[in-house]
Amino acid sequence: MPSQRVAGLLSEARDRTDAVVSALLERVEAGPARVLAYQWGLRDAAGRPVPAGGGGRGKAVRAALVFAAARATGRPCSDPLVPAAATAVEMLHTLSLLHDDVMDGDELRRGRPAAWRVFGAEAVENAVRHLTPHAVGLLFDAAAGPDPDPAPTLLPRDPEVLRGPARAAGLLGAALVRLVQGQALDLALEQEARPGVAATLRVHADKTGSLFSCACELGASPAAAARLAAFGEHLGVAFQIVDDVLGIWGDPLVTGKPAGSDLAARKKSYPIAVALAPSTASDSAADDARRRLAHLYARTEPWTAAETDEARGLLDHTGARAVAEAAARRHEQEALEALAQICPPHEEAGQDLRALAAFVTGRPY
Repeated sequence: MPSQRVAGLLSEARDRTDAVVSALLERVEAGPARVLAYQWGLRDAAGRPVPAGGGGRGKAVRAALVFAAARATGRPCSDPLVPAAATAVEMLHTLSLLHDDVMDGDELRRGRPAAWRVFGAEAVENAVRHLTPHAVGLLFDAAAGPDPDPAPTLLPRDPEVLRGPARAAGLLGAALVRLVQGQALDLALEQEARPGVAATLRVHADKTGSLFSCACELGASPAAAARLAAFGEHLGVAFQIVDDVLGIWGDPLVTGKPAGSDLAARKKSYPIAVALAPSTASDSAADDARRRLAHLYARTEPWTAAETDEARGLLDHTGARAVAEAAARRHEQEALEALAQICPPHEEAGQDLRALAAFVTGRPY
């Protein structure tokens, strides 16, 4: 459970980004709007409004990082570009989840049927294509401000105002490129017998670190942007490794997914990459477990429940969980060291970011 501080940060992020997305949904095509409203958690499968706190809403961690980075570096959150950037980065994450669920065939998302199961894969892919430019457009809408001219425009009336949105759009664009690269590598690694630890970390950096880094840089003042980008990059990798561990050993009441769901789906997550990597240590029991696990992963037919349990036991024999948890702690520490260079631990300025870091890595705060 999040601490009271984190709960407040996430609630603020959800409320402020919900308002921006609700306004966006009124002016986009009906089909993509229905998909986004469902995935965002604003409406159910029948299009009915979901009460605040209802199922389907994400945690809004990336949006919360934008607001926290702004406060940590003295940037006013009243600047219209801050909530617009928070919504834009959260939208990119939401759209990437829509796409990933189709590509991976995942049938559940946040305790509800995945959007492709509700609307069909073609409708979801169309929504992703249609809505991605709108994420960037939010930045220019914020800069333009209220316009008495009802004709839609993405350009501010004062060209000087373009500098902030243009920079933010560049950051979002770079993050989107990395997301695509990460997804392509992820799909390629699923076909490899041994995905490789370094390649798996590259996937985590591109698919998760990219948006965490982008969120922190979008919120930060220019002077602090590079350090906070590094903070976000390492934090995103740490978060994804922790998520990989939970996907195998996590409590379903906490994760919202069936126990061992990632293992049963034979996802090549970080612990799997560690377990399948050749070892130089002399440990016959671990080597036997590694060979048996590789054999199970090479099979094409679905595993039985007993085989899933066996695979988890084999992972335990290889020591992959301890290696993964140590890697997560190492990346979290690198994130906190980057943050300390602009927000020393004894100062209040960076405490929201530290609280969010503890939350996403499962540490008490």
